[in-house]
Amino acid sequence: MLDVMFSIGEFARLGGVSVRTLRHYDEIGLLHPATVDQDTGYRGYTADQLSPLNRIVALKDLGLSLTQIRRLLAGITLDELQGMLILRRAQLEHELAQHTNQLLGVESRLRYIAREGAMPADDIMAKIVLRAERRGLPGEYDHAGLGNDLGQIGRASCRERV
Repeated sequence: MLDVMFSIGEFARLGGVSVRTLRHYDEIGLLHPATVDQDTGYRGYTADQLSPLNRIVALKDLGLSLTQIRRLLAGITLDELQGMLILRRAQLEHELAQHTNQLLGVESRLRYIAREGAMPADDIMAKIVLRAERRGLPGEYDHAGLGNDLGQIGRASCRERV
């Protein structure tokens, strides 16, 4: 029985990946084409290769690296797979906590703006101090000289953009 061969473009469409991705997977040894024409370099894939490609895509969607996926496809143990997934879960939990904190900060500022009709003063001062320090201006301000310092920062900022 003759296996149906797909061109790299057809196979990419069937697998929901780009041609560039398939070439990269071949280069790193993750998924080689079934055939490569010696004269033209055209790559051919079989229907049987869709299963490994789908597995790669699914593992990639979980956030595993291509190196981890290659190890999985090479036949790691169930304990190793479990360890990889536990590590990935911990990474995602950490990222989620960071994003949750950022979201809480945005929500807090939005509530402040809605209530006060202005940006929180601590945000303004923090930005002024950071910009001033980057431009070599004194790090401590007396309120009387704040207007002059703001003018210096503004002029320095305009000069940098030109």
